Amino acid sequence: MLILSVSEAKRQIKDLVEQVGRRNQVFYITRYSRPKVVMLSVDQYESLVGQVNRLQGELAAVSAALDAHIDDTPILLPTPDGGMRAFQPRRPVSSEVRDAIRRAAQMALAQRDRTTDQIIQDGRAALERAREEAIQDGRAINDETEVARDD
Repeated sequence: MLILSVSEAKRQIKDLVEQVGRRNQVFYITRYSRPKVVMLSVDQYESLVGQVNRLQGELAAVSAALDAHIDDTPILLPTPDGGMRAFQPRRPVSSEVRDAIRRAAQMALAQRDRTTDQIIQDGRAALERAREEAIQDGRAINDETEVARDD
């Protein structure tokens, strides 16, 4: 790649055309020290245009495939006042993320009608189950059956 001013290119136009055609040389032609034109062979130009067209086709295919998989239906979420509201993500999200949001909304709906006593009772039962599993796995000591030795 060589850089020439317009006036230099005028003086050497025949040589430039020959170098571009024969040696696939590329010239940047400047005007007032700023690049204005690129001179390259027809083969180089056609190759670049072909690459651009191929890439545009691949990009269009990828874009179409992505558009086909986008689910833009709103997700209904429960509100604290007992109602429901539509939720639409601002950015495209995968179907797995949408499914996770829907499952969380269903869990919230299931929890909505529970009383405080039910929640406390379920929490205590979960703690007891975890304690029993820890004792069985040897990660905890059953205070009622274990005796401290060598105190």
